Amino acid sequence: MNKTFRNMLLVGLLAAMVGHAVSAIGAAASPRGLLLQAREEFDRGNYSRARRLARRAVARYPTSPEAVEAWLVVVDSYMKEGEPLKAYEECEKLLAAHPRTKYRSAIIKREFTIGAGICRERARRGLFGLAGAQAGIEILKKVIERAPFGPLADDAVFAIGEAYFRGGDYAAARDQFDHLIRNYPRSELAVRARVRRAYCNARLVEGAPYDLTPVLEAKKDLEVLSRVSGDATLRRQAAEMRDVLARSDYEAGLFYFRHGNVEAGMRYMRAVRARYPKSEYAERARRIIELVTAAQGEEEQ
Repeated sequence: MNKTFRNMLLVGLLAAMVGHAVSAIGAAASPRGLLLQAREEFDRGNYSRARRLARRAVARYPTSPEAVEAWLVVVDSYMKEGEPLKAYEECEKLLAAHPRTKYRSAIIKREFTIGAGICRERARRGLFGLAGAQAGIEILKKVIERAPFGPLADDAVFAIGEAYFRGGDYAAARDQFDHLIRNYPRSELAVRARVRRAYCNARLVEGAPYDLTPVLEAKKDLEVLSRVSGDATLRRQAAEMRDVLARSDYEAGLFYFRHGNVEAGMRYMRAVRARYPKSEYAERARRIIELVTAAQGEEEQ
């Protein structure tokens, strides 16, 4: 092999190597290449590095098919790093930039996960119990607003109700569970929502003894649930709600007796016996009716 031929061969090999290197660099700098690199770093747990590469892909190729996928890497990296609000902010930016993307459902699902996680972790009883969960509640409301009849709407409503319940706002929690029961009757969460609504009403009875609406609703829910499930605890709780209602009518009757209105007092005592025959107050009412009837008979003689 003469010297000239060797030099030509060497030049050819060098040119091929340079071409391959240039092609490799070009592939790495392409939207698909940057996305693949970002995913590789993400899988290794290098979330900050993955985010930088993904942002580079979005910035350089904002209209490419890979841009949305790269942006999702940014979202997921924040979620992995325990930065849910930053992740949510990126979701909102992504939806604003690509409102009709085929990944819309995937983005909304991430927003649900973020909102539900904040509610679950931060809702606490006490003065500031709901303050920590408020951001999560607002995110979940946004999920419902975006897809009111989507696959996650009922889950979002339930999660909001749970946050209010854990925070001690039983009226707000009851409203959410009631909303789920009325608007998503076929939801798998409907039965759980009915149970939760019953407990909310029971708690509201403790705080507002003169408002019997929660008692009536709790009694109705618990009776339905106990019949369906056969649960002895639910039967007992329904009986407790019944006793609250019976006591209310019984005490109303006593009030009228104390103020000299015997007719009204007797009317309430008869109502206690008719409406709540299995209640302990039915027996008390019976004794009072007998005593008053006997006294009235003596007066006539």
